[in-house]
Amino acid sequence: MPETSPETPAHRLTIAVLALLVFCVSACDNGRKFEIVNSKGGLIRIPVKKVSDGGVHFFTYRYHKGLFGTKNINFFVRMDGKGKLHTHFDACFTCYKFKKGYYADGTDLVCIECKKRFKLADEVWHDDEGCLPIDLSSEIKNGYISINVDNLRKGEAYFF
Repeated sequence: MPETSPETPAHRLTIAVLALLVFCVSACDNGRKFEIVNSKGGLIRIPVKKVSDGGVHFFTYRYHKGLFGTKNINFFVRMDGKGKLHTHFDACFTCYKFKKGYYADGTDLVCIECKKRFKLADEVWHDDEGCLPIDLSSEIKNGYISINVDNLRKGEAYFF
């Protein structure tokens, strides 16, 4: 007759796997939370008030790619030290192939793959080593950051 005690090796293994999964879901994402955004009339509009706190705000656009289903295109909005808002894909030309992106750490943005740090207060980011968030074209108008969905789709290769 098989053991029915909660202390069986299979039970302990199941608990260990679940604990590891919970740890990875909570710790491995580096605190990033992606807000899902939708488009209307080919534009994504994000209220400036929502992202003008000096932090980094992560978003994802769910792109319906025909027979291939839905894919996420991730991007973020940040404010520099002069109060100007910037939009970037959550990817760079070098590290995008690892599909990890960036996370905010205090006053820095950090590449999850190579650990390169960028000061959020800097108006322009430079890097001679290749890791640099990819700019995403946007405009601010009537209290909203507007991103053309066609501009987002230009970056789809960084995420699929």
